[in-house]
Amino acid sequence: MLPLRVLVIGSLLLIGAGSSLGAQAAAIVLATDLVYADIDRLAELGVLDSIVIGQRPYSRLEIRRIARGARKRLERGGGLSDDTRNIADPLLRRVETRFGSDGSSDDRQEPFLAVFEGASLSVLSTDANRRGFPSPGARPTEATIDPLAARRLGKPALAGQTVALELTQSAAPTSWLAFQARERVESRSPRDSTLTRTDGEVLLASARARYGNVAVMIGRQEFAWAQSAGDGLFLSSTAPALDQISLASDHPFVLPWLLRYLGSTQATLILAELGPSVTRSGSKLLAYKVSVQPSSAVELGGTFMDHFAGSGARSSSFGNQFVDFLPFIDVFRKHNYTDTSRVIDVDSDKLLGVDGRVRIDPLGGVLLTGELLIDDFDVHRIPKLLTGYGSQTLALIVPQLGSPALSLKLSAKHMGIITYTHADLKNGITTRGRLLGDELGPDAKAYSAKLRLAPFAELGFELEGSAAIYSDATYTAFYSDAAGTRYVVQKLSHGTDELRDRLVGTVVYQSVDGVALTMRAGAERTRNVFFTGGRRRDYVAEIALRFGQ
Repeated sequence: MLPLRVLVIGSLLLIGAGSSLGAQAAAIVLATDLVYADIDRLAELGVLDSIVIGQRPYSRLEIRRIARGARKRLERGGGLSDDTRNIADPLLRRVETRFGSDGSSDDRQEPFLAVFEGASLSVLSTDANRRGFPSPGARPTEATIDPLAARRLGKPALAGQTVALELTQSAAPTSWLAFQARERVESRSPRDSTLTRTDGEVLLASARARYGNVAVMIGRQEFAWAQSAGDGLFLSSTAPALDQISLASDHPFVLPWLLRYLGSTQATLILAELGPSVTRSGSKLLAYKVSVQPSSAVELGGTFMDHFAGSGARSSSFGNQFVDFLPFIDVFRKHNYTDTSRVIDVDSDKLLGVDGRVRIDPLGGVLLTGELLIDDFDVHRIPKLLTGYGSQTLALIVPQLGSPALSLKLSAKHMGIITYTHADLKNGITTRGRLLGDELGPDAKAYSAKLRLAPFAELGFELEGSAAIYSDATYTAFYSDAAGTRYVVQKLSHGTDELRDRLVGTVVYQSVDGVALTMRAGAERTRNVFFTGGRRRDYVAEIALRFGQ
């Protein structure tokens, strides 16, 4: 039996979290906060303007700005139906209650401290085991996956039972500087008796400084570059935290001259260390993304990611390293990785991609979202972005399905043969054994349908069914020309695929002041397990009580 005292202490801390003070201007709202579900719903309903969905987290000040704009939109009507306003108003009141909307208190100068800014107490039971990628044809990475589990910060959940308590703290000595931290302690009853029964770790610890619309952040923090929950090929909506230093705009801005026609613009630059690994320990990741909103109905983004350096990496000149970060230049040059009589190129894995969302008002506000990614690219491989080299996601969201309280999301994903992998940087696009992008993994496909019912603002139900196909193909790779410019990956054989079907239900109750109770249960059926012909059934059940972040 898991100790009862963990539940009792956790419950007392949740109650105590309610006494924390208001928000500070420089602090961010963690990407896992439930307020983003409210913001996503308001965006689906067409209530929000000048907001970039594909780059998170937002600052507290930005969420206040979003709330002010949404309130003005609701008050003036703006073509919104009565049903839409009736759905949006209580959601917006919950955002306003937690973060305010008039911008006054966030501009204060006095010091701020919240010892219990947020807390979460959860109980989890599952028999699903994490595993490596099942396809023997794809180049391996150090990451493991568990498609049934809800991804979380820190170490993944173990098979067995776990009680976990998470606490969040924040402090701001001035209005332009903020510190945040989050920890988790666990009491576990793992199925593997060799594992410890208790564990603890620092999930997040960062400092953020803001000057005008420019914010600098350093430390361990989470980022999400996704157009909708459950998506994100570069940094998924539930990506693990990065040990990083970043530079970003605090809120969308408008570029000068003719570039102003691009509309609201958001930009983020991240330099991260990916931590210890079996190969290339201490490798680095440089990523940047620019998103634009030419109209309130359209958002477009472009992302570049470069995985480089680490233990055992080849040295190269500063000029080569700098150009390696500029894909619009690097993509056209001929690379040298072997001739030591000339300057050796940077040993790196480069990813390039675009994402976007379009709202179609004549069709009742239907949303189309999508993303494209190509890994280890050069100019000769870009045309293959839509083939087996590339990865693609596509989602269709119907914000009101017959009833204003009912919505539907349909999605499809295809992951490329070499996505997140590299011949030399064998740790892949991972940090501490977890993928940064979509956990479906390379050389796989998935389809899903999610039905959401929210009869009241405080209560929501979700039912999601999905099917995934993992390939058993084997491949060979070679350069097809003497100049070594045309890299070709060919399929040699293809056996019987592994098939996974999953059904997950979620219930969320969230009060107006941010106290939330979440219950999640799911089951997964696997056929041809690891391509051996066997069958397996796994389950997961989790209940969590949280306050604040």
